[in-house]
Amino acid sequence: MDRGLRWTLSNRRTAGIGAGAIAAVLLLGGLFLYSHRARQSAAWDELSVANTMAYSGQADAAVKKIESLVEAYPGTTAAGYALLFAGDLLYHRERYADSQKYYEQLVERGQPRVLQPLALGGLALAQESAGQCRQAQETEERFLSAYSDHFLAPQVHASMARCLSALGQNDSAKAALQKIALQYPETSWASWAQERLKALGGGA
Repeated sequence: MDRGLRWTLSNRRTAGIGAGAIAAVLLLGGLFLYSHRARQSAAWDELSVANTMAYSGQADAAVKKIESLVEAYPGTTAAGYALLFAGDLLYHRERYADSQKYYEQLVERGQPRVLQPLALGGLALAQESAGQCRQAQETEERFLSAYSDHFLAPQVHASMARCLSALGQNDSAKAALQKIALQYPETSWASWAQERLKALGGGA
């Protein structure tokens, strides 16, 4: 420490430059952190406004607000939640093709990771509801490969069984239904699968 003090006293100019550089780095780091937090906060505020619009019956205005949010704050966590919200909002209004766009954007982003199974599950249902069963089947296989233990898995299995049946692949549909009955016993999903099996002639 004594040597450091002697060096500082004899090299004041150099030491001053070093201290100034350190201070500048700390200042820039603080500004970056503040800016990051401010952007995150602003994005959540925008999502809150979109949510209020949606529940006030202004679905189109809510979607426009979400689009502007994602454009203005693309890297924020709120932008990911906004995309999921837009997909769900349009899906429940039976605008299946429109909802797919937002689910797909969220899947392509890959973040937030916790939303990925929700985006894939929503996309599969939207594709099925739009009559795009081949695309839905691919999405469902992707979901089940990555998230077989997720709480949406029974729903995705059921969608796959319906799509297989719609595509005329009755044997595969029966196998999918039997898997549901075995994997989720004593649940409403198992009861549903057993009823569907009877309708297809593959159950007791």
